[in-house]
Amino acid sequence: MSDKKTLIVSAALRVFARKGYRAASIQEIAEEAGVAKGSIYLHFKSKDELALAAVAGVYDRIRRRMAELEADEGLTPRERFVRQLEAQLAVGADNADWIRRVWHEQASEIHDALPGFVLRIRAETADWLKRSVRNMYGEACAPYACDIALMMQGAIGEYIGYFLLGGKPLEPQRLSRYIARRMDDIAAGLAGSGERPLVAADEFDELVRRMTGGCGPAAWQTAIRELRERVEAVRADGADTGELEEALGLLAAEAAKLLPNRVFLRAMLGHVRALAPEPLKPAVDRLEREMP
Repeated sequence: MSDKKTLIVSAALRVFARKGYRAASIQEIAEEAGVAKGSIYLHFKSKDELALAAVAGVYDRIRRRMAELEADEGLTPRERFVRQLEAQLAVGADNADWIRRVWHEQASEIHDALPGFVLRIRAETADWLKRSVRNMYGEACAPYACDIALMMQGAIGEYIGYFLLGGKPLEPQRLSRYIARRMDDIAAGLAGSGERPLVAADEFDELVRRMTGGCGPAAWQTAIRELRERVEAVRADGADTGELEEALGLLAAEAAKLLPNRVFLRAMLGHVRALAPEPLKPAVDRLEREMP
């Protein structure tokens, strides 16, 4: 996103926080941004499109931070989960006024694509929670990973709603650790219960695929990460992989966005294919299958 577009989106968030989406006007957003009203229409066709870009921008911040923490090999699975949850809550706390305002307005009144994005976000969050459960608790809790993920997603949403709608400040560090301890309790209880899980993994995964419209960012990032690992092995053998690694970094950053530029993704993927040595071609093939 260009500097001018970022300036306009930031201004729009402040105006939406003060007045709500419906009451806000393009003129007020232009004045807040310190630009001419016509400048906004050079970047956004309507207030609806601007609002969608604002939502996407906030979620993209979360995704980028989640990806950074996912790649941090110095973290244990539990530390990674707590830090990722804290990062999500921190973005919520930073945008509390805006979220509180928008919460009271119908998503479909903001943009007809927004309800679909909300479903995608819910699906991606549930999938992240399921993977975190499996990584943290291992095979003992693997059969219950989907049940635990859904329980924790509900709990996280309710706590966020309680604090934001009640006008109370979110405490990301405290809340993330509190929720992690409650997940410990639930995981220990289910692992020792002997009960049959309510939600099967294959049904859960199929629902996530439907809600994300097929292969989602988690699958893309996994494929990119695996390719990067193969690149490191090739580099260890003396190959010059600097340009290839730079291209993969740009590809990962774009794929992490809520509204990725698909033309850019395809162009960068073609560039990666051209740069990749022959032993890496199968990994590039897989990445190409996962990308939209």
